[in-house]
Amino acid sequence: MKTETNTVFDFWNGSQYDDWNPIGSGPYSVRWTGYLQIPHSGLYGFGSISDDGSEIWIDDVRVVDNHEEQWFDWQEAWCYLGAGYHTIEITFFDNMSYSGIEVWWLKPENAPSIPPYSGETFHTIPPTFNAGTQWEILSAPAVQTHAPYVNPQLRAEGAAARNTVTLTWQGFTNVTYTLESSTNLTTWQDRTAGLPGISRVMTQQITTTLPREFFRLRLEE
Repeated sequence: MKTETNTVFDFWNGSQYDDWNPIGSGPYSVRWTGYLQIPHSGLYGFGSISDDGSEIWIDDVRVVDNHEEQWFDWQEAWCYLGAGYHTIEITFFDNMSYSGIEVWWLKPENAPSIPPYSGETFHTIPPTFNAGTQWEILSAPAVQTHAPYVNPQLRAEGAAARNTVTLTWQGFTNVTYTLESSTNLTTWQDRTAGLPGISRVMTQQITTTLPREFFRLRLEE
């Protein structure tokens, strides 16, 4: 087994016959893991074009499923991410012949935008690159191998008391957490004062009478 370390996921020059073989000819697979630094909360786009298959996982959730034996194929997806560090994993495999992968992302301030490549599948002809795209190759410094802390994943469940929800997340020391809430994912307000972080699961109970309410954490070092 061989481990490749790289923080720029651009191993394809856009030609029809690119052949990227970091391990050698024949079937192989590669997995990259690290941390994605999100500058501000919002809806982010992620996409990959690969031959053969690839996947993008963020916070242990598969965001992009481009995992099939194929000629260079583009797939994209969207997810809402809070500011801070998130875990990211990118997988890639090649069965035979030509191979390559590019991983792209679209920041909220650049949306909407045409994707980097036209069409849905490119099994017979080279994909067409769209020079006017606002998508960017996912690279350093957005992707890093280390992070001081990881953006927490909130878990919510109903409490015994009426109109009360219990929120839990994995805490870290040297970080202050502020719980925010929203009814539309656009306007947010503080629901708690700063909560000193601790290196174990943290819990906060919130009382709400709203039919629908979203919660997130703001981290401050």
